[in-house]
Amino acid sequence: MKLGQWFIAGLVVLGGGAALGQSAGDAADGVRAADAAWLKVYSAKDLEKSVAFCDEQGSMMAPNAPIATGKAAIKKLISSDFASGDLVWHADKAGVAQSGDLGYTSGTYKFSFKDPSGRPAVDNGKYLTVWKKQADGSWKVLFDMFNTDQPPF
Repeated sequence: MKLGQWFIAGLVVLGGGAALGQSAGDAADGVRAADAAWLKVYSAKDLEKSVAFCDEQGSMMAPNAPIATGKAAIKKLISSDFASGDLVWHADKAGVAQSGDLGYTSGTYKFSFKDPSGRPAVDNGKYLTVWKKQADGSWKVLFDMFNTDQPPF
């Protein structure tokens, strides 16, 4: 199955069980905890630990860039992010499919960087992360997609 089809299939599955993942004390807490732990190592710019949060077949879909699939490609993308500025995010929603093997987090991000002239700049946007439950019960990033709230040029 093609990558895009997996992504759409995952969203369809998640849509059916999202309401179940909204309350505290349930399966969504594990996804929220994974998201918070990933943010902690990402904010510390720990490249190895940040990449370790990704599934072996995981993909990151950054704006204006090809899909980065697999840990080597994701490592390259995250390394570029680290060199460019500082990223923080906040999960507003989390849920887990009824099957229990896929989950999601979505929310907002703030990316602080220097513009081409060297002046401080900020990009605010939104993200959606699809998580896959691993055999050991941990959650890994299967898909991470984000885009800016800024108007097009």
